[in-house]
Amino acid sequence: MADRPIPLNPVPPDADDFESLWIDPGLGDGIVTASYNNVPVDKPKAFFRTHPSPDFRRRTEIYTHKPEGAIDEQHFIIAPSMRGFIEEARRCTLVCVVYRDGSPRLWNIKFPREGEKDNQAWVDSRSAAKAAIDRWLRIVWVGRMYQIRYAQPGYAPNPDWTKLSSWEELIRLAFGEHGIIRDKSHPIYRDLIGAGTEKPPRDEVSGKDF
Repeated sequence: MADRPIPLNPVPPDADDFESLWIDPGLGDGIVTASYNNVPVDKPKAFFRTHPSPDFRRRTEIYTHKPEGAIDEQHFIIAPSMRGFIEEARRCTLVCVVYRDGSPRLWNIKFPREGEKDNQAWVDSRSAAKAAIDRWLRIVWVGRMYQIRYAQPGYAPNPDWTKLSSWEELIRLAFGEHGIIRDKSHPIYRDLIGAGTEKPPRDEVSGKDF
């Protein structure tokens, strides 16, 4: 009698137990599940949505640093104790927006100083940020103003805001360890006023006048 052919891919005897080998798929696969090590601070350059919660937008004061020869800008939040000490700083609203893939960024939309005329680009930015609460859109610079371009139907579903980090974590990732100017010892402040690199005297560290 001829021998029976051996299956090329024999089924293991415990094949019925395969499903028990996998960790809950609801936890993600670690490959396409998004995780972010930093959050950009800049205007959105693609179609975006604005977080609908007021907890994810804050009024503050920011100084934008443009190092010589560098492409990217650096942004620093001015703590209350240092407001009024950096003339180049501006009031703004930090707004959390996300792209279609869920990646977040903080958009620093500027406001005019007291007695200063509002800038049309800032006006347009505020309008776009508000409109993006409900619809996917992008901003396009045309002439001397931003225009809103709405995405076509079906571009993307509504963002899953529950997957986003907390506001505090977004700030930490966006500004880093030295991203808040709290006193006069901050290296960016000392560079702006032309101070030396050595540590300042103790009575010069506070943002208060003496």
